[in-house]
Amino acid sequence: MMEIKIYAPVDCSIKPIEQSTDEMFAQKMMGDGLVIIPKTNSFNSPLEKANISLIFDTKHAIFFESEKIKILMHIGMDTVNLKGEPFEIKVKEKDQVTLKTNIVDVNFEKIKSSNLSIETPICFDQENIESISIHLENKKEFKQGDLIAKAKITLKVQKQDKQNDDIYQLREFKSKYTVAAEQFIGNVGGLQNFSKVYNCMTRLRFAINDKNKVDLKLIEKNELVKGTNWNGNELQVIIGGEVYKVKDEIANIQEYGGKVETNKLLIQKPPVFRRILAMLTGIMTPLIPLLMCVGLLAAIQSVLEQAGVINAVTGNPGDQDLASAIFYILSKVGLNLIGVMFCYSATKYFGGNTMLGILVGLTLTSRFFFYGTPTELTTAGFGDFVQDPKAGIGWLLFKIGDYPILIKGYEGSVLPFIAAALFVTYLDKWVKTWMPSTIDIIFRALLVYLLTIVPILFVFGPFLSFIEYGLSLTVTAFEKIPLGLGVALFAFLWQILVLTGVHVAVIMSVMIGTIMMEPAVPSSLVAVVTIAVFGQVGAGMGVAIITKNSNLRNFSVGALAAGVFGITEPIIYGANLPKVKPFLAGCFGAFVGGLFLGILDIKAVRPAGMGVFAVTGIGTFTDQLLYVLSWVIAIGAAIGFTLISYQEKWDEFKYTKNIFKKINKMSKKIMIKNGVEVKTIEEQLINLEKNYLDSIQEGKDVFKDYMKYMSAKSKLDIKLITLKSKEEKIKQKLYLKAKKLTEKDGADHEIVKKAIAAYNIFNLDDKKSIIESQLKDLTNVNKSLLENYAKLTTKLDENRVEILANIEKLVKFAPILNYNAGLYNGIYSVEISFGIKDQEDILFSKQEKIQFKQLIAK
Repeated sequence: MMEIKIYAPVDCSIKPIEQSTDEMFAQKMMGDGLVIIPKTNSFNSPLEKANISLIFDTKHAIFFESEKIKILMHIGMDTVNLKGEPFEIKVKEKDQVTLKTNIVDVNFEKIKSSNLSIETPICFDQENIESISIHLENKKEFKQGDLIAKAKITLKVQKQDKQNDDIYQLREFKSKYTVAAEQFIGNVGGLQNFSKVYNCMTRLRFAINDKNKVDLKLIEKNELVKGTNWNGNELQVIIGGEVYKVKDEIANIQEYGGKVETNKLLIQKPPVFRRILAMLTGIMTPLIPLLMCVGLLAAIQSVLEQAGVINAVTGNPGDQDLASAIFYILSKVGLNLIGVMFCYSATKYFGGNTMLGILVGLTLTSRFFFYGTPTELTTAGFGDFVQDPKAGIGWLLFKIGDYPILIKGYEGSVLPFIAAALFVTYLDKWVKTWMPSTIDIIFRALLVYLLTIVPILFVFGPFLSFIEYGLSLTVTAFEKIPLGLGVALFAFLWQILVLTGVHVAVIMSVMIGTIMMEPAVPSSLVAVVTIAVFGQVGAGMGVAIITKNSNLRNFSVGALAAGVFGITEPIIYGANLPKVKPFLAGCFGAFVGGLFLGILDIKAVRPAGMGVFAVTGIGTFTDQLLYVLSWVIAIGAAIGFTLISYQEKWDEFKYTKNIFKKINKMSKKIMIKNGVEVKTIEEQLINLEKNYLDSIQEGKDVFKDYMKYMSAKSKLDIKLITLKSKEEKIKQKLYLKAKKLTEKDGADHEIVKKAIAAYNIFNLDDKKSIIESQLKDLTNVNKSLLENYAKLTTKLDENRVEILANIEKLVKFAPILNYNAGLYNGIYSVEISFGIKDQEDILFSKQEKIQFKQLIAK
């Protein structure tokens, strides 16, 4: 047992903590202690010797630390809301202080004028304390420096015996994300009980097969989990900014755990469009690094040619010097064989034999298709070897107008390879079902190969290449629209094409028909793609500027780096698109930058890298500078459009009033058809809705203050996440160092022991506890706000159900209850903006729409 003496920091009177006017302190939620009522305003340290461990940003509260015990001095009640104005701090964190050290001067008149109490609790943090008893000195008044209380404390006993046994045992390092991933997989029923897992900014989402196998209680016990939610068969685990790390760990476990057969009877298939989009994303994502590599190599080669370091290769590379030939080959192989990459990735995505996929891809890109003396196209017939600037080189099948349909190789194409991957996958599975195992190893691959190549060469390849050519014609028509408007429109549409997944086919068609031709045909459309990228970067910057959600801000800023290098998926799917208006603002910003580019007629003349490296594809130095200026214009315009159009959250009253307008519009149409007078209808609806709208209007300050609370909380959450991530990284390094030493022959035993001990005992608990204390203090200070918010939303929840039920009785049309989703969104605007809740959609089925039309048509 130890004793700590507390001295009067100012002239004061004292009383037991239980008599505090603040319930939070009276119930010892911040720890045991006492309350002083100050008579003077210059505070000294209440301890003989201590360190300043924390000074709150709002200056109203200070943590002292003495003998591993933390003591809080909290000046005034609810003074956190004064934002530090009455306080003049005289010390800084980590300072050593004594009874003579001046800590803070306080303007009590400022506190009293805000109708706040000047009571000052002094509390003992319970973290290291097993038990505590406080003895108050029996006097009415005390002078600064007088002894006012003694605290007898029993510290928590550390399990030293176990620690001494284990401290030199190297325990396997597992991050909290790995632990969480393993736990979640078990708690949702194992790998076989979900068909997919993905994440948004704050939530881990499982597509669950059997909901009965999911244990929500165990999931919610994990330290990372802030809540759970069901959306149909989708389980949403609310984690926050660390969610992507948990998702990555689950993906690692899935990869090593093998593929899982899913119960198709229990899975609700998403719409066809979303399945196609998921397919294109799944095929494309693994190829992004390769596409970056191919583009950058082409850019490097073109820069070296411009600088005169290497020669341009126009014929056989063997006729050039070594450096020129090598760079030419490096820049061309990836572009020419891009189809092989697509065929492999698509076959892997569909779950087929990837080796067969590669063989088919190599066949379809074979250089053997390009050897031969072409026949004049005008006189050629079926089976003749011909060459056409639009269709390429190959054997003629027939013509559509002046466009020849050929059997040919598909260098630089995309769609035929995806079709080939489908053939390989499903033919292989089909043949496997009936071919005897004795001959399977000999003939199955041969049969699949032939049954894939023949239809691709004769049917699907020509058809899909014709589709790509049509897309190319359609898109390049934009370039012919005058005054740069076509280029600007293409810039506006580009990211929308990215969402649909057809952007790859579109841009490849444009590039193959322009800058990949020999000689190259300059194209503004190729150049403007990067402007569209920077439009979304600008929108992401706008979101980061506006948002009060620290998690969203950190994500947006982090995703900007990927955007600078041409990868917009993180910023689009993580920030801009879910908010809708920032995504559109990015498109409009791209339009402005594209218009500038189109008016100046700046074109790409060669393949280049993505993002900032796209500048290497532009011809002259002047054009390159103007091209960079177009990026700046797109970014600036997108930021401006975002600041003008985007709101962090909608106004609860205005949003709800707009929902009622929609309800009333539908109700009036039905009731008028039922013979009710318009005036009567309006009176009935207004009477039903008035009290609800009044409640929202009266709660305006509660919603506003709750938004401030959530903003402050998100800042502390991010600090804590950052600190925990730092702890994880350092601990992992220490583990790897210790592990390396244990595996090293002849390593000094004492050095090994020290390394293991350093790993086992390392933590940042002291720093984490400070932020955790701040979070606790923030919650306690806002306790009444949180209670008022809960009461308000509960009341509104009950009222909205009742109001809609009454309206449904009036109109006798049950689907009008679907507007409950809109009223829900109106109440929970703050939670939706912080990703705690999902925005609900107001949806009417096809049958309900028909029913409504029939009602108003009577």
